[in-house]
Amino acid sequence: MATTLAPTPTAAVQTRDLRRFWRWTLAILAPLPIIALALEMLVVPWPVGANLVRAIAGAADAPGRAQTSLWLSLFFAITVVPATAAVLWTARRAAPKLTLAAGILLLLAFSASLASNDRVAVVAAQAGLDPTKVSVIDDLVQANPAIGVQFLIFLLGQTVGFVLLGFALWRARVTPGWVALLLGLSGPAHLLMPGGNTGAAASWALTAIGYAGASAALLRTRDDDFDLPPGDTSAASGGRDARTTWRWLLALAAVPLALFVTVFRFQLPYRDSDAPREIFDKLVAATTFEQAALAIGGVVALTGCAGVLAVAWHTRRRTPLLTTIGLFLAVPGYLALFAGGPYSDALAYITGTHPEVDREVAFQLHSGLATSPQSDALGLVFVAGHLLGTILIGVALWRARIAPTWLAIGLIVSQPIHLTSVLTGVRWLDLIGWGLTTVGIAWAAWRLIHTPNDEFDLPPVRR
Repeated sequence: MATTLAPTPTAAVQTRDLRRFWRWTLAILAPLPIIALALEMLVVPWPVGANLVRAIAGAADAPGRAQTSLWLSLFFAITVVPATAAVLWTARRAAPKLTLAAGILLLLAFSASLASNDRVAVVAAQAGLDPTKVSVIDDLVQANPAIGVQFLIFLLGQTVGFVLLGFALWRARVTPGWVALLLGLSGPAHLLMPGGNTGAAASWALTAIGYAGASAALLRTRDDDFDLPPGDTSAASGGRDARTTWRWLLALAAVPLALFVTVFRFQLPYRDSDAPREIFDKLVAATTFEQAALAIGGVVALTGCAGVLAVAWHTRRRTPLLTTIGLFLAVPGYLALFAGGPYSDALAYITGTHPEVDREVAFQLHSGLATSPQSDALGLVFVAGHLLGTILIGVALWRARIAPTWLAIGLIVSQPIHLTSVLTGVRWLDLIGWGLTTVGIAWAAWRLIHTPNDEFDLPPVRR
């Protein structure tokens, strides 16, 4: 007599399904940074594109509005990458190639580390610095090739990227046609819209409408059409489609940031306990270090939070709760590392290479940028976010049982070791701390390369 055995329950039954939570979170987040940037254009107390002397005067006349504009800009810098990823997510299956092209351009553009002089204007106004001397310094900073490349990436990336993204949303039919059209037009409008600050705000409002349309699409999406279900499912497909490129891009972008910090933290020309003026003097003298930091750091900044995301991609379906909490901390934490821009590094470099720069004014700017409320906030987000977030992602990796135990534990303890190095001043400990972070992320990148497409993401929609 044949006996039919009931199938063994799979991990999917026992694993918490947080896809709805992620859909709603991304839907709420998507338009917020764009709205913040549009509001900044209206609040900032000087004309958009004005020279620095005019900006310093505006900051002195309306310090409250100037500070508000800086906080809005900071919120935009921290949140625009995940918000843009949310919009891309809605179109990736029905228009995969267009979404891929738009995503590459936009994610590069919004990851570019820009040397904005808005904070410089506020710092100069607060310190009562000579606007003419500050303007001379700013001209030299903006003329640095590394700074110019970053600005070009932002300018071209967002202009062309929004055109392609609007077309992708239209092809995917996830938003009304007019919403997709406004989003596509918003990219060129950011450059061409007349009307000063009001016109600039209106151009970004067009972008916000497009992002809000994607939010509505996310809210309408079924969980099974949003992401793969939780649980350790297996798949065999490795087809050559847009998912292959996304996998490789995420894998290639994962390692550079952690490796960069590992090397450059060890090579810092100053100690964390040094006084501000001593730190500035040592940076000014280390022109080779600063030149390398600007050039290599500019490239690394383009990878954003890819490293921690690569690890989380493997754990999100096996340990979703730990991964979710870890990502909420780690993503803004890692993005905060470059959100302040490379202005301070460029400032130290041009002070050391241009004798005509007023060294005292340069120091006052450097010190003011380092101690501004926005810098303090970025420092807090970075320290707490990357430290706690990396620990939790490491625990998620350990609980998921997909990596060697020693590697997962190494990722868990890596950032506490880094913190110990900072507190004790023992610099070589950082090679171990950030080195272990790099190893954990490198393993995730390697595994991504060998992950079948059907296990990486949902397949494209065939019409």
